[in-house]
Amino acid sequence: MTPSPHHPVPSLSWQSLQPAVCYANKLQCVPGFSFGPRVIDEHQFIFVAAGFGTAWIQGERYNAEPGCLFYYGPDTVHHFIADERAPFLLYGLHFSWVEHYPEARSAGIQIREAKFDPNEPGARRDNRMLLGDPGRPAESLLFQDVQQLPVERFEPRFAKLAACYGDEVRDYTQPLLRGLLLEMLAAMKQQERRSTPVTPLISSIASQLNEHARERYEHGWLSEWSAYHADHIARLFRAQLGMTPYDYFMSRKLQLAKELLAHSELTLLAIAEELQAGSIHNFTKWFKQHAGMPPGRYRRASRFI
Repeated sequence: MTPSPHHPVPSLSWQSLQPAVCYANKLQCVPGFSFGPRVIDEHQFIFVAAGFGTAWIQGERYNAEPGCLFYYGPDTVHHFIADERAPFLLYGLHFSWVEHYPEARSAGIQIREAKFDPNEPGARRDNRMLLGDPGRPAESLLFQDVQQLPVERFEPRFAKLAACYGDEVRDYTQPLLRGLLLEMLAAMKQQERRSTPVTPLISSIASQLNEHARERYEHGWLSEWSAYHADHIARLFRAQLGMTPYDYFMSRKLQLAKELLAHSELTLLAIAEELQAGSIHNFTKWFKQHAGMPPGRYRRASRFI
């Protein structure tokens, strides 16, 4: 939706921001998979980590490609369709900005079918939200239908939220989810202000780390792939992507483990061997530590988004 210069953007100060996460998940879509047209009672982020598709928000059509972050609020009609040849991998996050919604585990996410009719009075809602002071744009962050984010920097953040939500419910789960979301929102603002983009060299190294995720990490790869000293590349990598090459590599290995658990019939032993993760005991311990649940339970988890 194109912002109107005649109406103020709904805003919320950073100090008043007290978000609550009520659902977070990852979904590898099958070809042609779709959800909607629908509306929900919460706000939602949909982040495209890989693949392609099409999105409609209040009748506006958008190409969905890696790095797209879609946003919409309650009762905003939205519809997503995955590409037939390269369906997207999505992260979904249901949340509120300031109020606490019941968690989906106990109360269920409220989803209703809906149809967008542009001729119906009041059909088009102002699908924008400004975090910060409207008079200080340099300190504010505007959300509307879609914006672009670096996949390398933000997929690990969405993955961490999804993993935390999938963990067993503890007294500290909601505060932890809130903290992760606040950290991600701040990172989005920092990304907007960042003057140094991800260089082709670091982007290439990140891609190669992803390609080698089935192997054991080798620090020497960094110099092999760059012709620079490995420690120098590691510093550049962390400065540009916000994490060390090793942490990035292990996050890729964790995502690969999740994909194998969710979309293959391989045994846990076979997956441990495929990822060179040591014994099945070591693999299970490592996966539970970083994903928040044992691999067997993750395999049985819901694929709802």
